[in-house]
Amino acid sequence: MLFHLGNSRKRTLISSTLVAAVTLLAAMIALPWDLEISQWVRLKHIPGDLRRFIHLMEIFAHTLGCVMIMSTLLWIDHKNRRKLWEASLFVLACGLLANLAKYLIPRRRPATYDMEPWSWLNPKRDPDAAFASSWDAWGTPLSDSWFNESIRSFPSGHTATAVAMAIGLTYVYPRGKNLFLFMASVAALQRLIAGAHYLSDILVSIPLTLLVAWAWAFLPERNTNKAQPASPSHAQSD
Repeated sequence: MLFHLGNSRKRTLISSTLVAAVTLLAAMIALPWDLEISQWVRLKHIPGDLRRFIHLMEIFAHTLGCVMIMSTLLWIDHKNRRKLWEASLFVLACGLLANLAKYLIPRRRPATYDMEPWSWLNPKRDPDAAFASSWDAWGTPLSDSWFNESIRSFPSGHTATAVAMAIGLTYVYPRGKNLFLFMASVAALQRLIAGAHYLSDILVSIPLTLLVAWAWAFLPERNTNKAQPASPSHAQSD
């Protein structure tokens, strides 16, 4: 369904597989340096208006924001209502899968380290304190409270949802592809700047969403074209 976006379904599958492989490799490279990358990015000065724009773009990845966007489109675009319902279900599936993964694999969010003595973001930072390892953020699977959001960093549910929104909306409105990808990219960047996720959390969410898209692509297609009226036959003479 969602990969029937262009002239070549096979080409789309190949390109998406390449994207998934590259982002997984990038996540593996970033993994040992996640904590340092997070603190370095958040120390960078971003002009006020640009920073506000980045944070506002979270609406494209937040559950309530996505519900508002999809509900509005369902309300005003009757012609594409069926496709919009499919896209909405796809976004929901990606968000649920990402959140299930983060509840199974505990990882401290980067912002929870900000007041540590060694943290660059701590105004009372001790220059002699040893910097923690990115590996220290991981916890024991299925441990701690199900509702403890401070250890639900991996993967990024917001990023998975934003990428799913980009794919789903491109399915409905192909001409908006570049805009949707841009919005998803900024929404993912917002998670890094906000200290909610590490770079690897964000990168891993992309192939996670593509995995759902691959499964969706092989679902049986429903023929929604209305039956075409038969060609009128020549009038029979009495």
